[in-house]
Amino acid sequence: MNNRFRLTGLALALSTSLSAIALEQPQQSSSVSTACQPPATAPEADASQQDFDRYSWNVFVALNWPAQTGQRGQPDCSQPLGSSGPSVWQSYKTLDEIFLPNGQNPGPWNSPLETRSLSQINIAALKNTSVVGAIDQAVGGWLIDQRGNPTYYDIAANQTSYDYIVENNFYNADIVSKAKDINFPNQATEIKTAWRILTAQDDASRYLTMQAQVAQFDTQGQPTGNTTEATLGLVGMHIIVKAPGYPQWIWSTFEQVDNVPPKVKNPDGTWSNQPQVGINYSYFDANAPADSLNQSPCTWQQQGKNLICTPKAGTSFQTPNPLDRTTPIITATAEVNAQYQQDLQNTLLKYYQLITTQRPKYPDNPSNPLGQPTPAISANVTMESYIQPNSSCMQCHSMAQAVNSVYRSDYSYLFKFAKSPSTLKDNKDEQ
Repeated sequence: MNNRFRLTGLALALSTSLSAIALEQPQQSSSVSTACQPPATAPEADASQQDFDRYSWNVFVALNWPAQTGQRGQPDCSQPLGSSGPSVWQSYKTLDEIFLPNGQNPGPWNSPLETRSLSQINIAALKNTSVVGAIDQAVGGWLIDQRGNPTYYDIAANQTSYDYIVENNFYNADIVSKAKDINFPNQATEIKTAWRILTAQDDASRYLTMQAQVAQFDTQGQPTGNTTEATLGLVGMHIIVKAPGYPQWIWSTFEQVDNVPPKVKNPDGTWSNQPQVGINYSYFDANAPADSLNQSPCTWQQQGKNLICTPKAGTSFQTPNPLDRTTPIITATAEVNAQYQQDLQNTLLKYYQLITTQRPKYPDNPSNPLGQPTPAISANVTMESYIQPNSSCMQCHSMAQAVNSVYRSDYSYLFKFAKSPSTLKDNKDEQ
């Protein structure tokens, strides 16, 4: 299979297109006790890490419930978890459906899916500007797995988020750039996903998967204009929910269990990788030199107003980028993972794990608007690959602004993708 790609979709009617991009998993029954609806409230701010981690898992399960036919974003509670068909989160609106060319109104929520494109291959780049200054560090770049294939990223929003954007005309860059008080309603939800190409050497039965048309890239990471079909496996998911009482949102991040090996704590307090026999890890190379781990593949070159990633000397767009988890999953979270994975044995969700749940410790303290992110570090190896030691979802998103704006945008980078009717400019600053 050619290993240089961009994900695209076909314009289809809602029922047909949702089936085309559905998570491919066998019809199964499930004894899991969690509900098909996401929790209406989050734990109190002083609750334990495990309480918040259970909240994250309950959200994750509800989002992966099969969606109602012809009704975007709503679970079909008559179907068991693991049934075939699109999941709730897969029926959310994607960036290309929200921010149309020329700043057009994207229309009603339950409209048919149009052309779907998943072209993002750069991660964790500077979000508030497309130009990196002399004193700034470019920390993004593409992520190539151990098969030599790139990782792709998609972003979607639920109906609460979508309706807020449409009602305020915030799909129009000229309007949202002037908005001084962006404030999403409670239960607004955004999803960011990471996908890798599954080859004949991979065990697809351990992944939530989808078929997609993908576009090829050359050895320098530039699109060739050609496409081919590929099977993609979900390797990472960020879920952010503006739960009642949490104006800083709640941040949950999940990974597929085969991304990198688990860690074991040594008697001296250090941590070591503990690879499992028979598992081919997607982003881990046991023979990689320590100084090559978690390193951005880019030499950054400025072209006009944009900063372009080109491969470092001696590498290409197919050179794997070996990763290691720098912050081990804590025991409390690992215990919750084990409980849910056991409950979900009849579904593919057993092959996923929560990395952490980040939330504000003091969500309503006027003297500390950020609320003290807890835990301080939150890093998904597929999305914060090269900034793991200092990664904080809340800290990063607290600086979010709309395109061409000096005003904060309520922890959401969605508005970086808004289009302007006056310039027809396609704003695709990295998220």
